[in-house]
Amino acid sequence: MNKPGLFANAARNLGKSERTRARLMDAAVGIFAREGYEAASVNRIAQAADVVNGTFYLHFKDKDDIATTVAYRVAAGITRQLDEAMADIDDAVDRTSAATRRFIEFASAQPEWGWALFRAAWSFRSLRENVITYLRADLKRGARQGAFTVPIDDFLIDTFASMTLSALFARLSGTEGPEAGPKVAELQLRMLGVSPARAKKAAWRKLPPIELSIPVAE
Repeated sequence: MNKPGLFANAARNLGKSERTRARLMDAAVGIFAREGYEAASVNRIAQAADVVNGTFYLHFKDKDDIATTVAYRVAAGITRQLDEAMADIDDAVDRTSAATRRFIEFASAQPEWGWALFRAAWSFRSLRENVITYLRADLKRGARQGAFTVPIDDFLIDTFASMTLSALFARLSGTEGPEAGPKVAELQLRMLGVSPARAKKAAWRKLPPIELSIPVAE
C-alpha cells in the first residue's frame, strides 16, 4: 500500500500483530471498494497488505470474516459515537435527522470504506441489524414523544435504512452533493409523519461539528 490507511494510522502505536491486522483491513477496504466483494480474494488482500497468505489466516478465517469484521467495526463504532455525541439531545426529530446526515457525511468523506460499508450493508443482514439497534431506539423515542405518528415496525425501519444507504450511494457516486444528507433526512421525517415545516427545519439546520474516528481495537 502506498500510504497508511485509516486502520493502519490508528494502529501505528500498537503492537506488530495489531499493525499487521490493521494493514489487512485497510487492504480489504480498498479492494472491496474498487473491485467489489465478489472480485476480491484472500490472495489479493494479502498482496495489497504486503504479507503472505499464511499471515492473513493468522488474523482472519476467510474473506467473509475480514469483510464482516471491517464493516462491523466501522458501522458499529460510528453509530455508537454518533449516539454518544447526541447524548444531550432528547428530541427524536433532531436526533434522527442528525444521525442520518452525519453518517452520510462521514462515510462520503472516506470514500474507500464508504463504498465497502455500502456493499457490506447489502450483503450481510446481520450487519444491518447491528446498526439498526440505534435507529430503532430513536424511532421508538419519537413515537413515545408523539413526533412520529406511523407504526414503527421492521418494514418501516428497513425502508428508513435503505433510504440512508441510497443517499450514501448517490453521494459516493457523485450524482448528489452535500445536500444528499439533508434531502433524505427531510424525506425520512416526512415518512415518519413529521409536518413538512418541521421536517425541513430539522433536516436543513446547521449541525455543530463533531469528531468521529475509525475504531481499530476490538
